[in-house]
Amino acid sequence: MIEDFELIIFDWDGTLVNSIDWIVECIIDVSKQQDYPTPTEQACKDIIGLSLSEAMKQLFPQISKQQEKQMVEGYRAKYLAKPITVEDMFIDTVDVLTVLKNTGKCLAVATGKGRGGLDRAINGTGIGHYFDELRCADEMQSKPSPHMLFDIMKATDIAPEKTIMIGDSTIDMTMANNAGVACIGVTTGAHSREQLNIHRPLGCVDQLIEIL
Repeated sequence: MIEDFELIIFDWDGTLVNSIDWIVECIIDVSKQQDYPTPTEQACKDIIGLSLSEAMKQLFPQISKQQEKQMVEGYRAKYLAKPITVEDMFIDTVDVLTVLKNTGKCLAVATGKGRGGLDRAINGTGIGHYFDELRCADEMQSKPSPHMLFDIMKATDIAPEKTIMIGDSTIDMTMANNAGVACIGVTTGAHSREQLNIHRPLGCVDQLIEIL
């Protein structure tokens, strides 16, 4: 399946890196600090992939612009307190990226992280050399807008029919649908196989290595 594509675009959190539980913990913690209603674990997972501002507006629609800013700043402070290392990657991440790179694939990342957060994650995991293009939510329109995918395809000069998105969230699948590119869901992060399949991926895998 994957050999039919030239450009393979990955989500970051929950797809390459096992960070979903930490993100959920940070959101719940900051909501308690600000004395807002505590969202459910699944509600927190449902917004992973959005920009931080969009995520907070969706989780806490009643808050003001100033309160939203405080939530974003509080979340960042909590999230950044924990270092990111190679141990945070899924066990098969490096193997998958190595195989794909060695077979001449063009690899990219499209993430809801900001540029600072992605740079920190790239430096901590040491896998930046695998990727030809990186796109972040503070530089592009937030998922599920197809803007990041369009921009990566333009930069690499690779057509939609030769492009595929790999992600763990229905937001990733919707972004791929909006861009007119194929997608594969991985069940290692935010959403279940049943939730991902609603968005018509080519398939769903339980471990990243299965895309090979």
